[in-house]
Amino acid sequence: MKKLSKEKKNILKLCLISFGITIAIFLIVSSLANCNPFLGGVLWGGDLPDEYLSFFQYLRRLILGNWSSLQFSFANGLGADMAGNIGYYLASPFNLLILLFPASQINLALYVIIIIKLGLASAAFTFLILNFFNFKNQIYSVFLGIIYGLSGYCIGYGANLMWLDGVILLPLIIYALIKGLVKRHWTLYIVLLACAIIFNYYIGYMICIFMVIAFCAYTINNFKDKKIFIQQIIDFVISSLISGLISAVITLPTWMNLSNNKFAEHTINEGFRLSPVSSIAKSISALFMKNTFNGSPLLFIGTLAIIIFILYFIDNKNSKKERIINLVIGLVFLLSLVQTKIYLFWHGGQKPVGFPYRFSFIIIFWILLLAAKELAGFDLKKKQLLLASGIYFVVGLLVTVLRLHYGKYDMYMLVSLGLIILFSILLYFSDHKSFRFVLVMVGVVEIAISSYLMLDRIGMRSNIYSNYVTENQELFDHLPASVKSKRIAKNYFLNNDRGESYAFNYKGAEIFSSNNDPKISKLYANLGLSAYGYYYFYKTGTVVTDAIFNIGGFIDNSLPSQSISPEYISYGLRDDLKNNPILLKEKQYTAYRTDTLPLVFAGNLSNNLKFKSDDPVYNQNLVLNSLTQTQGNVLTYSPKVAKIKVTDSKLNQEKKKFTVTRTSDKEGSVTFTFDGLKPKETAYVQFGKDLMGFADPLTTYHASQDGNNKPELSITVNKKDVRLQPQVKQLIGVRANQKGQVQIKWRLAGNKRILTSEMPRLVNINSTLLRSKVSQVNNKKQMYLTTFRDNYLSGKINTTKNENLVTTIPYSRGWKVKVDGKPVKVSRTLNVFIGLNMKPGKHTVVMRYRTPGLLIGVITSIIGIILLVVFNGYLEKKKY
Repeated sequence: MKKLSKEKKNILKLCLISFGITIAIFLIVSSLANCNPFLGGVLWGGDLPDEYLSFFQYLRRLILGNWSSLQFSFANGLGADMAGNIGYYLASPFNLLILLFPASQINLALYVIIIIKLGLASAAFTFLILNFFNFKNQIYSVFLGIIYGLSGYCIGYGANLMWLDGVILLPLIIYALIKGLVKRHWTLYIVLLACAIIFNYYIGYMICIFMVIAFCAYTINNFKDKKIFIQQIIDFVISSLISGLISAVITLPTWMNLSNNKFAEHTINEGFRLSPVSSIAKSISALFMKNTFNGSPLLFIGTLAIIIFILYFIDNKNSKKERIINLVIGLVFLLSLVQTKIYLFWHGGQKPVGFPYRFSFIIIFWILLLAAKELAGFDLKKKQLLLASGIYFVVGLLVTVLRLHYGKYDMYMLVSLGLIILFSILLYFSDHKSFRFVLVMVGVVEIAISSYLMLDRIGMRSNIYSNYVTENQELFDHLPASVKSKRIAKNYFLNNDRGESYAFNYKGAEIFSSNNDPKISKLYANLGLSAYGYYYFYKTGTVVTDAIFNIGGFIDNSLPSQSISPEYISYGLRDDLKNNPILLKEKQYTAYRTDTLPLVFAGNLSNNLKFKSDDPVYNQNLVLNSLTQTQGNVLTYSPKVAKIKVTDSKLNQEKKKFTVTRTSDKEGSVTFTFDGLKPKETAYVQFGKDLMGFADPLTTYHASQDGNNKPELSITVNKKDVRLQPQVKQLIGVRANQKGQVQIKWRLAGNKRILTSEMPRLVNINSTLLRSKVSQVNNKKQMYLTTFRDNYLSGKINTTKNENLVTTIPYSRGWKVKVDGKPVKVSRTLNVFIGLNMKPGKHTVVMRYRTPGLLIGVITSIIGIILLVVFNGYLEKKKY
């Protein structure tokens, strides 16, 4: 083994220092901000608590042997292809670290992965600039590495841990790109770029865009010979294409998955506009301390780096050509922040939901790279330094004024202006070693404080996760096998995590994922289940939707919402099931048996149903009757009208709507009472949409810390807490008390002074009719499954001349079906699920799932690896 040279050993040492300091700072500030799960904190950043935890539980099960769910999983909502989720969330090799932790401590595993990635990002940037530039004072290389790893992007979006692989790889890919251009050694570039795409295709796509910019900038700046320039273009194109081919094992299946759902929907881009003035103001302000999450680009990199960045363009020792090239690059980045089409281009043509400017890490990298070049041979000219500082100070004053108009002004703006002056003074005297040390230390303290201020807004104290996972896994393990073969739903979850079916390995009925099929969400919304685009809930299901979607059991938790911790959300109620048989009762959990149709049965392919807008009762009856080819409505609106009583409020009723207005600072309330029901009779109350927003555990937590934990709007049914969700009319299951009454009470408190909504309506249930419909199908029409795995189903079914095969298995091009040994065309039912046109008679049906594009992707990747070997062999014989 070849020994490392003294220079390389020094680079390695400095990289390790950057790595260690970054991790140490993050450990300290995350602990102070209650984001360290080892110390009882929760990192409520990105979608980590309400999405990624369960995704990684799925990955852990997959690696440990649940391979049938690799391609298709019934834990993915109602069931879905997994290529998009694996390609976007789970393809990083760092994820293997979860195997070092038990399932109940996945939250700790993800935190460890995040801090390791942040440290490696710092080390990678330090490695790059030490190889590019000859630093007179190497402490600056460590400092800039720390800034890169703890930048506003890395802290603000760090909980989106799948994006951090690209942050780590970007400096290494740039290093490999220059190595390819200078020495014609392209292997490292090909491999690293392929890794960036494989680990996260989304961030990899952004890096590919930047590689084109970086290639053009370097070759134009260093142009010497036309022949070499043309050869560099050819090598770059070939190398990039080979990287794309190698990554096809991930990108092709993912593309096929997304083209079947997300890419087919464009409504999320409608009406999206960026105000240039507002965006510029926010972009500049985000360079100051106390970075905000109000839609601004996360660009904070500290005051020192920005002063040096400005100095780069003033310093005459940098060639005019090079500075003009970088000004052009800067203009491209500026337009990317303020021009809609360019902004969307960076995001693959889709407006990002919740986390804008996801390419900001590339802008940070570019700024810090120019700052590194300037700091490397820091031959300070006092006049230029004062000019750069003056420019930044003037910009800071301008931003302060703009923030008064576009954002909230606070003391941190004044602190930022003061820091510009402080750093200017320290830079002025930085030719002295002691001042240089103080300069770097103040810079590190600034980035550490900024990191704390950002994390402090997304941290909370809670140690419920481990016990919650352990307790619920035991609960699901104890459920009867007959129920676990069907879908299961429940009225509670932790962290707003709609993917707990991944965590506890059951067939679910809800999901929150950017790879969700929006067609399912539309169907759910028509049926009165809260859903939109990339998510769908099942908390407010009914006995009819239970039957339609093969919900074999429903788990009710008797604890009120957020009674255990701010993370715990109980939606309640499914009191419509209180008269159903009990499957299991453990602690506060009660699992009820439901009347459900089979997953696969002989029925009607219902594809031309005309849903009524905002009428879930009509729509649920329509679907059930159509699928089962029966008549008669299970759900009907009751003629009963509620008695209304108001307290410290006044009521203005207008047709079907009403407005409640508080008349004092006291809590106002309105009570609706339906009476005349039989004791313990079950029914539903239909509520208007958009009464309540999504539960926000983080807001609740911070409100409790401030001593103000009273919700602005609370709803109780028969004195039990109910949590509604927005966007659709919902049916809440109720059971009359011994007096035959159902009482609904809405309380208005805090800043909530007025509430306008539709009158609650009582909905009756014909349970006898429902059981008749369900038993008719179960006894005579269901397909008896002989094999049931996530990616493979087989069974026998008998159909008549008026029937076809109906399922509630979501349609995907990956499903291949054979009937009596012969391939058949897969149709649809409800335009969402798999359906088959069947001839009358007894049939054996086999359904097998193969991820679309996977085989071609594997073959393409193999071809790419072969081309890599061939191209590398060719380059060994050729030099520029």
